[in-house]
Amino acid sequence: MSSGNFLFLLLMLLGPIVAVSSSSWIICWVGLELSFLGLIPILISDNSKISVNKESSLKYFCVQAMGSGLLLLGGILVYMLPFAPTYLSEAIFSFSLLIKLGVAPAHFWVPSVVAGLGWFQMFLMLSWQKLTPLFFLVNLCENISWISVPMLLVGGLSAVIGALIGLNKTSISAMIGASSISHSGWVVLGCVYGSVWTYFLLYCVTFLGLILFLNLEDSFYCSIGVLSLSGLPPFIMFLGKWQVLGSALGLGYSYWYLVLPLFGSIMSLFFYLKYFYIFYMDSELVGFTKLSILGSFSVLSFLGVVFLIAV
Repeated sequence: MSSGNFLFLLLMLLGPIVAVSSSSWIICWVGLELSFLGLIPILISDNSKISVNKESSLKYFCVQAMGSGLLLLGGILVYMLPFAPTYLSEAIFSFSLLIKLGVAPAHFWVPSVVAGLGWFQMFLMLSWQKLTPLFFLVNLCENISWISVPMLLVGGLSAVIGALIGLNKTSISAMIGASSISHSGWVVLGCVYGSVWTYFLLYCVTFLGLILFLNLEDSFYCSIGVLSLSGLPPFIMFLGKWQVLGSALGLGYSYWYLVLPLFGSIMSLFFYLKYFYIFYMDSELVGFTKLSILGSFSVLSFLGVVFLIAV
């Protein structure tokens, strides 16, 4: 990594810290934009597929710039102008967060942008960049009572739409984008029900393991990573979904709100198992010797947390 990219990476890592630690809304928004500003040069720096990469970076910049403008407007109306129309300002603020997170119905940019990025850039965009908007959304759900039910519907809709998009994708990059939409729906459910940080942390760990083995081009452990990302028991993402469902059952919301996310999880198994089968059939014995220690550790990490909780 060049020194310039290292500085941009530090800027990107510093943004959420500034946003979370500040008590002023303007400084919180500035922290979010610092992270966004640091990510754009990192996205462009990938030279593996230059033309597609720049197109994806430009799409991401345009969409996120629109989301940042709406977020600034909504934040000013909610936090700095108490006499503004309440429902309208809160709706603008929440919709801007959905754009930032790539959650339905603001999911339109995710598959095309992700398909043109490298593995490292893809991981940063789908994990670290979502941290600050998640803090804002959790705060919104905790302090505004009427927003919970729309967020439950949006989370369930996102899980189903992500599954439908994934069924039509033929590349692993586009499939990861569809998977991100589906998992983002579960994250939104966690913002309302609880256990959002548990789910998001487990998703980042599982996604990082998959990205690592995709970068190393080891088909066998890629198949294990895809299976873990699907949420099948006893893999680690099953624990995340189980935590969200357990939190949901302890609250007073109707169980009908869980129908859409569960249906979306079942539908998404079709494309997860398809890619698991493709990677598994493509694996060779060389993969076992090349990454035996690292791969075994990753498989144990995918399974170990569930076993520890069970004990």
